[in-house]
Amino acid sequence: MPPELYPAGPLTAQPNRPHSHAFIAPPPAGWTQVALMEWELTAESWSDEHPHDEYNYVLDGVLLVTCDGQTIEVPAGSAVRVPAGTTGHYAAPVHARMLAIYGPNPQGRPSAVHGLFRLTAGGPRPAPGPP
Repeated sequence: MPPELYPAGPLTAQPNRPHSHAFIAPPPAGWTQVALMEWELTAESWSDEHPHDEYNYVLDGVLLVTCDGQTIEVPAGSAVRVPAGTTGHYAAPVHARMLAIYGPNPQGRPSAVHGLFRLTAGGPRPAPGPP
């Protein structure tokens, strides 16, 4: 079997979601391999919960990850795992660009999105919706 190429594309924004690009998108019906995305946060935070493990390799900047009441700082060149079934809170007070790898989800169980927030001096506030 020949190698497969997954070309880079621009990071694009959807309403109330971080800028992202899927190299190997997670199909809604489920997947048995991995899903692979690139995403970024700039003075933002994002929270979600997945039925599969999520790994994030920080390509640039610093990412703060909170899970089960503990926060760790993940600098560029490091990776972090948020276990399946737990809520992950990801924050980049300045900027962070990540490579996200989702573990298998063969049944296609849904994820829960808790939201994208802008980080301000007064604390997080919801990101603006579509114009």
